Amino acid sequence: MMFKRKGKISDLNEIYLLEKMIFKDEAWTPKMLKIELLNNRNSKTLIVEEDGEILGYIISRRFLTEHHILNLGVLPNRQKEGIGTMLLKSFLKDINMVSSVFLEVKKSNFKALNLYKKSGFKILSERKNYYKDGSCALIMNFYKAI
Repeated sequence: MMFKRKGKISDLNEIYLLEKMIFKDEAWTPKMLKIELLNNRNSKTLIVEEDGEILGYIISRRFLTEHHILNLGVLPNRQKEGIGTMLLKSFLKDINMVSSVFLEVKKSNFKALNLYKKSGFKILSERKNYYKDGSCALIMNFYKAI
């Protein structure tokens, strides 16, 4: 049975392994992940877990009334099961104020683009050469009105 919970520092190694598996050369370093897991004031990590295994996670940061989704990942062999949608919907539901949510997504990542568009995100602009491989990022926004 799957359940959601807040990420904690003891999840660091498992999240890092997922990062490497999902994002390969674009994966965050353990140090970057540790900073987010320890920053309880502005950062939030939400995890979906099943039988002690992390299936997916979303890492976000809040700046006053703005939220920024920094990373969202789902175990490759468990994609297309609605885990990403569950994480994103849960994250958006937990925002309890009028807010804008921003994220960057690789222009060629059609799975992620479809997930975000389906959830109400709109494309604002494009950042050229954003990723290590020279790919562009699309900046997306979701406006949450209470």
